[in-house]
Amino acid sequence: MDELTEARRAALRRFIDSEGGYGKVAAKYGLTPSHMSYLSQLIAKGSSAPLGERSARNWQKRLQIEGDPILHPPLEPQGAAATLPLQTVIDRLAEFLQAVPSDQREVIASVIGAFARRPLPELGAALVTLLDGGSGDKNWND
Repeated sequence: MDELTEARRAALRRFIDSEGGYGKVAAKYGLTPSHMSYLSQLIAKGSSAPLGERSARNWQKRLQIEGDPILHPPLEPQGAAATLPLQTVIDRLAEFLQAVPSDQREVIASVIGAFARRPLPELGAALVTLLDGGSGDKNWND
């Protein structure tokens, strides 16, 4: 599957989620059972259902989507990390911070502050290294 097609599938999934799910999308946009069946085939991960330019444009029109988020979705960089829900990130960060010795919390707080002001990759790496205790074996996606 090419990257653009997968990005289009992901954009459709995000749209359906943002609208409250399949049932609400069907009711709001007057989709027939046939449309819903095809839509579910289109957005299934690993689907081979075609989702080319014409199909993307038709679905944007049918679902009254402004702009071109389905036709021209943002592409994920190769090897991009999966996006974690915000609450998961908060919970994991809290776990890490609770494990930090109290004498190192001020250093970590200053790096967090610097990273918040300027989210540079180097500051992010420094923060992860500090939270990780320098071992490099913690995985934020586990």
